[in-house]
Amino acid sequence: MMVGNKGKLDGTIEILRRLSPDRQGLVSLLLEQLAKAQGVSAEAIGYPQPADCIDTWVTRLRSELRSERTIGMYRYLAGQFLKEYPNPTRLEVQQHLTERLDNGKSPAFVENVRKALASLFRFLHEEGLAPGNPVSGLKAIRVPYSERKLPSPEDIQKVLNVSFTRRKDADKMRTVVVLLMTTGLRLSEALGLRKDSIDFKSREMTVVGKGGKQRVVPLLPVTADTLNAYIRKYPSSSPFVFPGSTRTGHAEIHNVEKTLRHACARAGVRPFTPHQLRHFYATEMLRNGAKLEVVGRILGHSGIGVTADIYRHVGTEEMHEAVERFGPMNGRD
Repeated sequence: MMVGNKGKLDGTIEILRRLSPDRQGLVSLLLEQLAKAQGVSAEAIGYPQPADCIDTWVTRLRSELRSERTIGMYRYLAGQFLKEYPNPTRLEVQQHLTERLDNGKSPAFVENVRKALASLFRFLHEEGLAPGNPVSGLKAIRVPYSERKLPSPEDIQKVLNVSFTRRKDADKMRTVVVLLMTTGLRLSEALGLRKDSIDFKSREMTVVGKGGKQRVVPLLPVTADTLNAYIRKYPSSSPFVFPGSTRTGHAEIHNVEKTLRHACARAGVRPFTPHQLRHFYATEMLRNGAKLEVVGRILGHSGIGVTADIYRHVGTEEMHEAVERFGPMNGRD
């Protein structure tokens, strides 16, 4: 009798998994309400516990070329959350984020929590491992610009002048830094750059960004010359500009981040990350008059709203400058 019931349950689970996400969510909600009314558990609908899927999720993150530091942070934040809410609802996610802000956690930290949970539950939902996504639609936590520390041009130059024991390490680090600060690429995009995707004559390159989307990014003469010189100086059979021994065939994100940290320490400057060079590029472009939509396209943002939200501080600073320069009673003679 028990075997027969198990077979029926397995058949029911298979039918549920074939339903559209919206219908799965509706069925799940009905089951939860029924379970509460009967005083029984609603976990028998065939979905694994989110905490049991962490390793599979991490594998997905690595396939997306996320840095090991980001993966480690996401894993820790999601794990801590699931200890408190093993099967969270949307309201519990919101409550968790709000409590962290109320307890003095910085907006940047809480936004990282939201991004970790959004990544995890999006993965679970896409793979049919969860009936819904409790983080879907939750707005990003606004991070004040003061928390987005950017390296100064002087500090970047000091890092570029740092010497290494191995000349090749120094050349790679300098080439990566120049590439990031003059194109706004993500580190994963830079390390995944293929030699045949660079058109030195037209001074542009084809970049594969998030979701496998391609975009064309223009190159400054100094960037094109730096890339060309590096490729010629260190020829290899690899299709990548920065070859490596990883399963992907190119240099590891973690190793490049580590090298940059060491370079900052040697230069005696405040450490900055490859992603901060992306912010540096975009900020400088906008301050110098580039159009928001153009910068957004170069960066590979999904829409102009993303660019505007991240770099809204540029307009704010310009407004302050205008008021101080032209406003009444500003001390001018």
